[in-house]
Amino acid sequence: MKSVKYSLFFILLLIFAMPLQGAAQKMAVITKVRGDVQVRSSQEKKFTDKAAIGRILSDGDEIKTGKDAYVVLIFLDDKSQVKLLENCSMLVQGEKSGAGLDKELAMSHGKLKAEISAQRRGEFKIATPTSVASVKGTNFWVISDATTGDQIIGLSGLVELLNLLSGEVTTVGANQTGNSSVDGEVNVNPTNPEDIPSDEGEGDGDQPSQLRIEFQDANGNIKEIIIDYR
Repeated sequence: MKSVKYSLFFILLLIFAMPLQGAAQKMAVITKVRGDVQVRSSQEKKFTDKAAIGRILSDGDEIKTGKDAYVVLIFLDDKSQVKLLENCSMLVQGEKSGAGLDKELAMSHGKLKAEISAQRRGEFKIATPTSVASVKGTNFWVISDATTGDQIIGLSGLVELLNLLSGEVTTVGANQTGNSSVDGEVNVNPTNPEDIPSDEGEGDGDQPSQLRIEFQDANGNIKEIIIDYR
């Protein structure tokens, strides 16, 4: 088995381009894990696997975090990053759209921080039972509660926020908070800094880390890719 080292961005592009006949569309790779984080493969009915650094998530896979846990995903096509905080559940969905990838994250509840790269090809959406947030390239928080609705806290760029009950749409910018309620109301207000969640795990990447991924090339040879990153 051959081992080679690549930059993180190059390897994400390589994984995204790997042909796997009959396999689900590859979506993201887990780069950080703390605490109890579990994965349910699209082929399984129950959560059977513990999340591990280097795990590739495909279309239809689901991930959830327990108390005091978090997980960070990097999407393979554009390096967009999503962090799920504790007690959060999310279904990863996507399909090829021309030269790009349409991505939709179905979040049932919890807190999520998204750092979305500019979407030159394809769409990026985060859906909850109450709302859909559509983005082209921005940083923001999603706080979802099944009993009250959603908060979108804009950090940079713009987020289009749609309420699924009323069909009302608004735009959330930097330093603004969009509220989408379970009764269909949508509004935007200046962000109260005290409402911004603590970014757990920030600074954990100061120490170098190593990611090892095995794959099979077009000739059936097993190779291992070693990624050094911070």
